[in-house]
Amino acid sequence: MKMLTRQKVDGLRGELFHMILFSMAWVLIGEQVFNFRDYAVGAGVILLIVVWLAIYSNTLYELEDRLPPEDATVERKEMRRDQLFAWILFFEGVAILVTWVLLLNWGHSNWMISLCALVAGLHFFPLAWSIHQNSYYILGIWTCLVAAAGHWMIRSGQMIDHNANMLVAYGCAIGAAIDGLGVIVRTRKLIKR
Repeated sequence: MKMLTRQKVDGLRGELFHMILFSMAWVLIGEQVFNFRDYAVGAGVILLIVVWLAIYSNTLYELEDRLPPEDATVERKEMRRDQLFAWILFFEGVAILVTWVLLLNWGHSNWMISLCALVAGLHFFPLAWSIHQNSYYILGIWTCLVAAAGHWMIRSGQMIDHNANMLVAYGCAIGAAIDGLGVIVRTRKLIKR
């Protein structure tokens, strides 16, 4: 466990919780848009993954307890990183609110899910940089591509709004769930070192 530190485990656990919340929010949006016509099968699959991720987070707490404490310099850097994380999430919330208000005023509420997904995808880029989670770059690219595809399908008439929005929501949920599973894989690799 030479490469594993408390800070690294804390970062992995934070990413895991972020993916739990992100995937659950998007699958609930998808199910609501889909009007539960799939009998919540999609939500059930994501829920199983989320429960697995939540249970695995206990392993991360136990692992962190077994690691030696870090010095005060690391803790100060971590506090600055947490503050930056909070500001990024604050600005994401403001951007989603502004997007929502503008789309309603412009009469394009049908673009709401795809453009809010775009904002959510874009927030992963500064997060990846600030908290040093490279998987957030991949998730950001994925989420932005899913959002852009959904928006294009709606604008071009390739798919009705309802179905395109459902695909965007499920695409975001699946991306987050896969990222969460990636945390488990990365942690296990680090433990084996």
